[in-house]
Parts: sequence; structure tokens; C-alpha cells
Amino acid sequence: MDWLFSIVRIAGSAFPYASIFLQMQAEIDNKRLSDRIRKFEDPIGHMHDDIPRVIDEIYNNLKTTDKQTLSFDKAFYDEFRRPLAMLESQGFIKGNHSISVPFYAGLELIDPSFILYMAALLENQINMQNFIKIVDSCEPGKLLNGTDLASEHYLPKTVVKAVFKVYQSKNLGITSKETTVLHYVGRA
Repeated sequence: MDWLFSIVRIAGSAFPYASIFLQMQAEIDNKRLSDRIRKFEDPIGHMHDDIPRVIDEIYNNLKTTDKQTLSFDKAFYDEFRRPLAMLESQGFIKGNHSISVPFYAGLELIDPSFILYMAALLENQINMQNFIKIVDSCEPGKLLNGTDLASEHYLPKTVVKAVFKVYQSKNLGITSKETTVLHYVGRA
């Protein structure tokens, strides 16, 4: 089809239907450009066609269990083995594998930015915005109780912990290392 558009561009108005083909080419070019921009804006979602469905399943499981290590049925792992492998290769998740059974003990969410990526897509944006505002305005030395904040903003504690870790990675605060306590202290 590209050859036809090349000829039409060269011949121009010499053919009576050239404008139709030029309009078609413009529409195709616009779609290609839009697809390229979407891939740039959302590189994770475009890694594989099934990634959006996988992310939806993972985040729904996260909201239900509120754990970083998630378990799914065998059908999930069979259906989404390729996108899961791609997410794992990028360091977003870590599968608990054995030689004969991939994900035999579930998968672990290991990248806080991936957790926040899923929350950006699937969480209540007003709740997230209000929570982020509190963390962002946390003064040096002030203690935030993540469990209380999670409850107040209807967010999974795993998401709250991911936000704390991202802020800590920027040296803006310190996150508690204990597994039973979820605290954050502002630094800057």
C-alpha cells in the first residue's frame, strides 16, 4: 500500500482521486505518530498486548490482599506467561520459580515505581492526590503513620509503602524497615 501513496504524492492532482489517497495517507501517518507517542508515554503498557489485562489482574489482587507477594491460579500464569516474563525481565516483579513450575509460589512486586504505575492507572486519583500531597508536604522530623494514612485514603498499604520508598530514594524522608510498622519521617 505504501507504493500507492508514494505514486499519489508524486502524481499529485493529475489523478482525480489523488486527494482521497493523500487524506488516507495523512490519517495513517497520524495514527502511526499517535501510536509512537503512546508507546513513549506508556512504555510498560506497550511491552505486550496483554500487559494492560495483567496489570489490572495484579492490581485487583493487590487491593484485595494488600500484600507485595501475590498468588494467582494456574490459569492466570498459563495465559499470561509471556507478559509476566517481560515484566520480570524489567525488574518490576519477581517470580518465585522452580525448574518445572514457573511462579510456583506466586510473584512479588519488587519495584515501587511499578506499584505506583499501576496505582496511577487503576486507583482513585483523588485519594492518591490527597495522600501524595500529605507526603510531599511532610516537614523534616515529622512522623507519618502509613497504616493510618492508608485507611484514611482507602489505599492499600503496599501503595503507601511504595510512595514512601520513592520519596526515600530521593532522600526526602526515611521509611521504616520493619515489616509490621509502616512509618515515614520527613527529611527535607
